[in-house]
Amino acid sequence: MKAKSSDTLLLHGDPAVASFDMLDELFVDLQPEIKKARLYAKSSSPVLIEASAGPELEMLAQAIHNGSGRKSGSYAVVSLSGTTNEEQSRVLFGDPRMGRRGAILDCDHGTLMIQGIDKLTLPIQSQLARVMRTKRVMSQVNYSQYKYVDIRIIASTSKNLTELRKQFLFRSDLLFTLRALRLRIPKLKDRPNDIQNMFRYYFQDYNRRYRTQHTLTEQALQTIVRYSWDGNILQLAAFCERMILTAPEPLIHTGYVQQLLTELYEKDSALYAQAVSVNQEDSTAGEGDAASAAISTASPAAELHPQVPERSDIYRDLLATCLRRNKGSRKRTALELGISTTTLWRKIRYYHLDE
Repeated sequence: MKAKSSDTLLLHGDPAVASFDMLDELFVDLQPEIKKARLYAKSSSPVLIEASAGPELEMLAQAIHNGSGRKSGSYAVVSLSGTTNEEQSRVLFGDPRMGRRGAILDCDHGTLMIQGIDKLTLPIQSQLARVMRTKRVMSQVNYSQYKYVDIRIIASTSKNLTELRKQFLFRSDLLFTLRALRLRIPKLKDRPNDIQNMFRYYFQDYNRRYRTQHTLTEQALQTIVRYSWDGNILQLAAFCERMILTAPEPLIHTGYVQQLLTELYEKDSALYAQAVSVNQEDSTAGEGDAASAAISTASPAAELHPQVPERSDIYRDLLATCLRRNKGSRKRTALELGISTTTLWRKIRYYHLDE
């Protein structure tokens, strides 16, 4: 009997689109970690990414996969938070009694990203550590046979695994296996250049989507850059959309930015008070000053991407940008991304870029 694929608890099977070149373009403050990740991609050993949830976490994992010798293999992401020991076992290792394949076998010769590795139960941690050590997983035929598996594990966590180990909540053997190739993504509030880059990206995205011509004064931009974005890029993107939709005037001043931050995140008022360093309302700025200080979507220097497609999926946007940069040439685009033309075609169809 042919084994079935792993459970629907797989978070998603999106194709790995991101590349290191894309990361270089978007994330200035992550350059030290991106450089390490490029080196780690040469290895097949596990990688641990310490970070909160956000697009940059998944993009970094995808870039490692695409920068490795496994780029033509499978790539999948699992998130096992809130699941039982039995569910975790079935998703990762399968169930021979039911003929179910696990995610590890599904990703043979590829990469499996496990989000929230700290959520694994101790028995599953033990099994995973053994698979990583022996490169063998239980056969789908019976419990007495094992199958060789060639898989690369990328794990992420927002917790301190060393502290969890001291509390006997995380196994030492798994921790030491993961910790050798470690990456750390600082919180967005500690990456001012990335805040500015991503804000410009979303500002232009939503301006195009809603066919508006909003601009932003430099003081208003600095208010945004200095704010503590505890929700990381996802919060920043949502704020930007709201601002574009409801801004009362084409030129957005500091006063409106402050008003919107207070309205949306009033519970974070203490953090906001620390973040805002510009106290003087700039709504009376002259036209000449406003023009020189404003961020405009018409300014080539401010534009990170020449055009953003209709969907807001950042991976789709980046792939579309790469295609445009290469004037639609799939061969040159595949070469730039470091993938085969077959893989590129699969990603183009997945994101409906062939329509």
